[in-house]
Amino acid sequence: MSYESKMLEDLAMPSRKDVENVLLKTLFKHNGVIKEFATGEEIVNEIADEFNLKKNQRTAVLERIYRKENRIVKTPLWHRLLYRAADSLAKEKLVSRPTSTILLTTKKEWMLTENGFDEALKLLNIPQTQKEFLPTKSFEVQKIVKKLIETARPENYNPFDKGKKFAKITRESAIRNRGFRQAVIEAYDCKCAVCGLKINSPDSFSWEVEAAHIVPNSLKGKDDLWNGVALCHIHHWAFDVGWFTLLDDYKIQLSSKANNLPNNFGRMEKYEVINSILSRAGTIFLPERTEIHPHKNSIQWHRENIFHP
Repeated sequence: MSYESKMLEDLAMPSRKDVENVLLKTLFKHNGVIKEFATGEEIVNEIADEFNLKKNQRTAVLERIYRKENRIVKTPLWHRLLYRAADSLAKEKLVSRPTSTILLTTKKEWMLTENGFDEALKLLNIPQTQKEFLPTKSFEVQKIVKKLIETARPENYNPFDKGKKFAKITRESAIRNRGFRQAVIEAYDCKCAVCGLKINSPDSFSWEVEAAHIVPNSLKGKDDLWNGVALCHIHHWAFDVGWFTLLDDYKIQLSSKANNLPNNFGRMEKYEVINSILSRAGTIFLPERTEIHPHKNSIQWHRENIFHP
């Protein structure tokens, strides 16, 4: 038995497999990413709390001889166990290493892969059908997000994807769908572009805001930021059925039909849902970067084909 193994046994530390499972669940809880296991990082104590580790288990130090420089290296045993568990998950392609994640997000973090995401759902008894609606990041989805954010804005933009197919949802198309959703919601800081509502579920597993296509997905509208806008459920519906549209300067144009609504329509108690759309001087919230604002070709199509003047 090695010196390290004996320390683990003597201190009754959790098994590496148990730590791996808790790591996957913790990654899910933190929307798919956690920081490296450096001293002082909150995540180190958070996972230790999951195992109810005692003080001596958290503070035990492993001493190793670094032969290249002939010196003794001291490493917290708990940190080393965390790293070994994460390293094992990386070898199984359930997480991406910080050295890979930083190239994608500029942050040194452990991130779930799609396979790791699936394993976390199993451990938490969450149906696979919920995967599409969860804000959890995965390495593969972040690749799509990065591409959508960094692609140069075209002048002559066609918001239709003639090659879009709906016959069968493949793993690849599901990842693209989630990439679009995540890119749009993150671009708008997780809030509705019309009313500014920003709220998630009590367990933080889902956001109220949705990624809306300007040219509808059902008509083969493209899954990119120039054909997307973040809207709450109510304003998403109102936009899709033509109660309002956007002008080229991103001001809101409300349907004149709103003037003819019966008194008991379009209201929540005293709050007027439809007419309140114009309450913010008529301009939607937009991402800071103009390069990812909705394209005028998309919103022009919506004005001409969906909007009811």
